[in-house]
Amino acid sequence: MKLRVAAIAVALLAGGCATTPPADSTDDWPTRRDALQTLDQWTLNGRIAVAAGDDGFSGGFDWLQRGASADIELGGPMGGSAMRIHVEGDKLVVSVGGGTYADDDARQFIAGHFGPGQSLPIAEMRYWLVGVPAPGSPHDETLGDDRRLSSLIQSGWQIRYDRYEPVGALALPARMEMTTEGLRLRVAVSDWRLTP
Repeated sequence: MKLRVAAIAVALLAGGCATTPPADSTDDWPTRRDALQTLDQWTLNGRIAVAAGDDGFSGGFDWLQRGASADIELGGPMGGSAMRIHVEGDKLVVSVGGGTYADDDARQFIAGHFGPGQSLPIAEMRYWLVGVPAPGSPHDETLGDDRRLSSLIQSGWQIRYDRYEPVGALALPARMEMTTEGLRLRVAVSDWRLTP
């Protein structure tokens, strides 16, 4: 009987060793980077703090990514009007306080909201938020001891990753800071959801 139990235990252990490792378990950063760059069905909820020169605000931050489509909501400070941003390929629509702006008008509105001459690099941010550079654009990346991005420079922005958290088989950023001249965004993610 003892031999039979031992044989079953050995079989179970051997079976456990044969399972596919989680996607984030490899130390091969280029492989993980490529996998994360294809991640295009996800939702995050959290908080954002914006500092633009001497001005700033903080509020809720929600991002829903579905392929080339993104719905972003920036909650207003102290319960003020939320800014909703919808991206569909190259098209951009901003809704806030009963007003709606599209394409160039939307870009001008965002620039006015975040400081003179500023804009949000939304096309790149969808990648930065999951902890990888945007593909097809020059960048400088630094890996930490955990073989994940600790910092990234791309498109005139510097992104610093302070903390990651497990999300299914992955590890995704939970705290990060994005800075460019005259503008700083701090993001704290409270909830990640991945959609198969």
